[in-house]
Amino acid sequence: MGSGWSKGAAEDDTGLGPRDIAMHDEDNDTTPLRPGADSANSWQPEWRHLFPIAPFRETMRREYNGTMGDDHTIDDKVESGRKQWQMVLWVFIKWAFPMFVTGCCTFACMVLLHVGTYYYVHEMHMETHLFTRTKHMQSDDFNVSLSIGWREDGNLTDAHGRAQSLSFGSLNDPIHLAMGFSQVDISMLDKIAACFPVIFVLMAVLMDELGVWTKVMFCNGVLAIWKGLFAAMTTVPDSKGWHECTVRLGGTGLRWMMEAKMDPMAFIKMELFGVNGVHIRWCADMMFSGHIYFTTLYALGLYELAYLFTREWDRKCRFLCLGLVALTAIGEQVVEVYFVLLNRFHYTMDVVMAILLTFLIFTNSANAEACKKWVYFGLGGKKRKRRGKEMARWVVRKREELVGELKGKGRPYDTGMAMIPFKELGADADVFVPPCYNPCCCLDIKNGTFGGTRHHVYDDEDLGDMLFACTSVEQQQMCDHMRLSMSYDIKQNKNFKLLHQDPEP
Repeated sequence: MGSGWSKGAAEDDTGLGPRDIAMHDEDNDTTPLRPGADSANSWQPEWRHLFPIAPFRETMRREYNGTMGDDHTIDDKVESGRKQWQMVLWVFIKWAFPMFVTGCCTFACMVLLHVGTYYYVHEMHMETHLFTRTKHMQSDDFNVSLSIGWREDGNLTDAHGRAQSLSFGSLNDPIHLAMGFSQVDISMLDKIAACFPVIFVLMAVLMDELGVWTKVMFCNGVLAIWKGLFAAMTTVPDSKGWHECTVRLGGTGLRWMMEAKMDPMAFIKMELFGVNGVHIRWCADMMFSGHIYFTTLYALGLYELAYLFTREWDRKCRFLCLGLVALTAIGEQVVEVYFVLLNRFHYTMDVVMAILLTFLIFTNSANAEACKKWVYFGLGGKKRKRRGKEMARWVVRKREELVGELKGKGRPYDTGMAMIPFKELGADADVFVPPCYNPCCCLDIKNGTFGGTRHHVYDDEDLGDMLFACTSVEQQQMCDHMRLSMSYDIKQNKNFKLLHQDPEP
């Protein structure tokens, strides 16, 4: 299947052939080429023995069709088995690289979190020497109750096991104060939350959704690196206070933090090999909650996979499926947030910021564009193959003929149109907006947009390619509506300039 304005077998003098309308030409067969269709150039006979199940078939088809020329055959492109395995290796790289990026960002995050821990330890070491409390000073002496309390020993419960305020070295959190405190086995929550990443990986591979896989991995990396940077930029006291931090670090970790110098290589070495073979935990890794952003991100990725998987289902069945996935994700998140706050593992602001930032980055069009560029990297992607001068004029002439025909039939209201080549409809980015982010626009069950919406992004140059053949009045109307520049986006468009070149002598 050719991409762009390629020459076909039955062209007119403009160079426009059957394949320019998204058709293939196999012995004058003009049937649209579909994945899995039987043809001499179909990828399936070549790859069926290598990928007998669904995973990676779509990726292989895209790699094969995207790299093969319009007038080539399999024998021209694949000279030996070596070429096939090179493509298999490239597909492996396509899937492995996003995960590699996430791993690198996570490692950098861990190093930066230890930098934040280092500064918190030294800050609290100074405060413990400066902290004094008068014999008669009690928290009840103040009009406002604070979650930090006044207990220097760091005990979280009194002699009767009742919850009481945290030790000094933490910030006040009214939600913590209202909820009280209870020890919670966070490792159990981690095991429950791990279900989302596991199911997401399985579904992404089985569905061969490289785009969603890349987006979630890139989002994970971006969130991880920013979490580490926030911890290193500003020291936010640990939500459980100084005493709990010393317990978490242990004697070895606390001693290393007190004696170490601010040497980046020392922190990297410590992160890789630990201290005497023991990995040191973190303190003051507050802004924002890693538990919450991790589970939120993979829940969103899982929901988008379910949205794509059920796109051809019956409306009621799809609604039930998406509703079940959404309720499961929301229910797990509510439980996760409750116990994280009850255990004072994070401040309330950490939890809220984690959810907010995850939604903002997951639905960010710049991130979506970067992911789509990676998916089509090496295939030529959305190549801007410009039309020739004669072809641009042919498009204008055909549009004028169609407009004249509609006016002749008494339908002048239908004449405001643009002739858009099929390749121009390839968006730069595809952004998925879950229903919880914008419920007013995503719950229209009658029109079938329930469960979320997908938005497709085009830049100004794309719009110039679509509008170059319209009249100046229509171009100006669209420029006013979409805030385009008539001088640059339209008149400096290469197709527009081709169209208005002087005829060659």
